[in-house]
Amino acid sequence: MHKEGEKKHGKENAQEGGSTKRRVYSLNGYPEETVSVAFAKTSRSPEAFDEIISELDKESTRKFHETWVIKFGHGSVAEHASVHLAAENVSRLAVECIEGNRLGAYTEKSTRYQELDIAHTHFPTELEGTEYAELYEQAIGELFSAYDSCLAGLIEYYRKNTPKKEDEPEKRYEANLKLMALDNARFLLPNATLANVGITFNARVLIHAIRKMLSSPIDEVREIGREMEKAARDSLPTLAGDPQPSKYAENVRISFHSELWDQRAPFKSKVELVHYEKEALDKVVAAFLYRYSALSFEEARHRAQKMGVAEKRKTLEKALEGISREPPLREFEHAYYTFDLVMDQGAYCEFKRHRMLTLTPQEPTVHLGYLIPEDIKKAGLEETFRKALDASTEAFKKMEADFPYAAGYLATNAHYRRCLATMNLRELNHFIRLRSSPWAHFTIREVAKGMLEKIQNAHPILTFWIEAKS
Repeated sequence: MHKEGEKKHGKENAQEGGSTKRRVYSLNGYPEETVSVAFAKTSRSPEAFDEIISELDKESTRKFHETWVIKFGHGSVAEHASVHLAAENVSRLAVECIEGNRLGAYTEKSTRYQELDIAHTHFPTELEGTEYAELYEQAIGELFSAYDSCLAGLIEYYRKNTPKKEDEPEKRYEANLKLMALDNARFLLPNATLANVGITFNARVLIHAIRKMLSSPIDEVREIGREMEKAARDSLPTLAGDPQPSKYAENVRISFHSELWDQRAPFKSKVELVHYEKEALDKVVAAFLYRYSALSFEEARHRAQKMGVAEKRKTLEKALEGISREPPLREFEHAYYTFDLVMDQGAYCEFKRHRMLTLTPQEPTVHLGYLIPEDIKKAGLEETFRKALDASTEAFKKMEADFPYAAGYLATNAHYRRCLATMNLRELNHFIRLRSSPWAHFTIREVAKGMLEKIQNAHPILTFWIEAKS
């Protein structure tokens, strides 16, 4: 009787749970928030997803989110609902805040491939009616005047020094000349330059991003935060919630700003490896021993420590055997490196796109100086370049006492900037290979190669397999 009862009970459960046939399918055609509820309900419902979602409507979806996401804070539900936002004609200073969210996807207008003009610049509302308004506009005007002059001058320089290939169409030749010119003239562009950026967030990240923006000391960023919230409600009427500024973030910023704002130091080198684990090689080797055995980590590490250098390298070679274009296994993530980096703002804009890292940037500044591209000098345009950069530098210095954050609009792609970056070895491999390639911008290549040199000096065995692309 007992066995028969068990069978009967099992049969009933199978019937309640529906078919056991494997199914993989799309839930197209439903609102994002409804899909997120369907996924959330599977934790307590034996029904198939398409059955669950067919029973949902706007009202039941709204009540679910108000109860479980907003009231009780089950934010993981919100991760199943995504929104695509298009932000147009926002400053590059604002773009930096938007892209400061690790779990988003972004594509933005490039300063390397598009010619820009002074009409597409932002005037900060903070400066309206102040003594700095005219100073700001004059500095922006000088930068774009120099940008136009340098762009034209560089095109002529490259035309004289870059012969057209015999079978190269004239149109392509002229386009290539302009691309080379844009790659150097872009250093004159200020953070006030307007951009377009495509954004994809899940609803949980969206709320976090909006709160961060509403906590910004910059008027434009706060305004964009509210506009993003309004735009998101079309797709996510419930999950957009009612985000408010973070008093915590504001208070910390104000406290540290008042104490440390005017404390500065020159940089000694552009790439400094300031911290790494001395035993990282043993840790990574032990991680591979741990993964493919039943050892405790302490025992795996003990075995790694007893290995000779040649045996450790052989273990790593085995872990990399047959690798082609895919990333190495995650065990390499157990090695971490922290860098104090100084790079031009243009390079930083590319660097910050690598979001699998911990990034602590300082505010845009002019106090670390600026970079003058070699081709600007060779083309005889250095004086024009310097005059515009010096004007924006002086305007920044005059503004920063009263408007320290709005002054950041005047920092250009040429001005140097500091950031602290902690990256694991797997991400370092990705960054170095991508950003050292001939297609990367020449200043970010310098950063990538400098970081490679530092980690190979620190851990030659652990990093032997990483190489710069040339």
